[in-house]
Amino acid sequence: MPPCRGQECPQAEGHINRGKAPNRAAALLDTRATQLQQRNPALESSLRRLQAVIDLGAIRRNVASLRAVGGPGVALMPAVKADAYGHGLEPVSRALAEAGVEWLGVATVEEGARARRTVPAARVCLLSPFLPPDAPEVLRLGLVPLLSTWEQARSLEDAAARAGAVAEAHLEIDTGMGRSGVPAGEAGEAAARLAGLPHIRITGAATHFACAETDPEFTARQASLFDRLLESLRAAGLPVETVHAANSAALLARVRSRDRLARPGLMVYGISPFGLRAAPDVEVRPALTLRTRVALVRSLPAGHPISYGATCRLARPSRVATLPVGYGDGYPRALSGRGCVLLQGRRAPILGRVCMDMMVVDATDVPGAAPGDEAVLIGTQGGEQIRAEELAALAETTEHAITTCLTSRVERVWIE
Repeated sequence: MPPCRGQECPQAEGHINRGKAPNRAAALLDTRATQLQQRNPALESSLRRLQAVIDLGAIRRNVASLRAVGGPGVALMPAVKADAYGHGLEPVSRALAEAGVEWLGVATVEEGARARRTVPAARVCLLSPFLPPDAPEVLRLGLVPLLSTWEQARSLEDAAARAGAVAEAHLEIDTGMGRSGVPAGEAGEAAARLAGLPHIRITGAATHFACAETDPEFTARQASLFDRLLESLRAAGLPVETVHAANSAALLARVRSRDRLARPGLMVYGISPFGLRAAPDVEVRPALTLRTRVALVRSLPAGHPISYGATCRLARPSRVATLPVGYGDGYPRALSGRGCVLLQGRRAPILGRVCMDMMVVDATDVPGAAPGDEAVLIGTQGGEQIRAEELAALAETTEHAITTCLTSRVERVWIE
């Protein structure tokens, strides 16, 4: 097998290097993060194995920036599904409410219950299909579901009739996602049937863009089809007061500037939906820092194998550091031999395979690296920065997965 070079950090195309942004996608994101130990000494002493530090102030400021993009009269429905993209549903929901956000977007009834307990006054939209047996709970929690099928509508109507209530819902229309929603050709018929249900009030309509961050022409076709279908809904007797379609990418591209509601996700947390590609300018800041401490530092000779499969053999005598982080914590195994971490403000390449609970990095060029040193896997240290977008590019995955897949084994700490 070829030796592991170990002298430099593998880099994604156009990644953020030495704290400098090579393109507008990097430049649009505020990189003025301060080292955590300088900002909060108590937080520094709290770090043990692995910690995700979430800046709620950054989230509130990001929301303010997104409001400015949407313009007057455009409300936001931040996505807090999947534990707020790994940032913590309850603390994030409270921070959003403090920022004046009225809507929250969730994916499951259980997430809806958590959001309702946390922010009782919030309007909580259930973005993913629910099963008919869950209709009574959807009603009890006051969730606003997106309806895709007659079976869903019928179950919600029956639950509301039994409770002597009227349920609010939005109609989802499939304009090209192919995942959920009423097929476009059946939207008018569905609207007419829904208008005849006395215990359901359809107050809005929604669609999902399939590739707003990569294919503006396809997105424009989806948006145009959605506009035509909205007219058919209104003609069938549905008021459709609230219309929403725009995710972070569509909001930034002003695809649905006439809508009064947008559903940003990634940008709420300071992550660009465009990855490392060019994007419109807006100032947001990453909310999450992922950090650990060096567990071991050892000196190994050239040719020594590293980690499972011995896929890496050292190309030189090296000082290697073992970090107590692995794919069991949600760190991507796909970054084996490709990613890097920050040690003393320098990039230290990952050597060999990422294990379930540990990884090995090359600390040869980090003078004085020692057990107990802070290592940053996502975030800023010194003049260097590693962003979620960079890791996603290296791992060939979506930006969403980098923070959302962090497991419960990662301690979360929230700061202002």
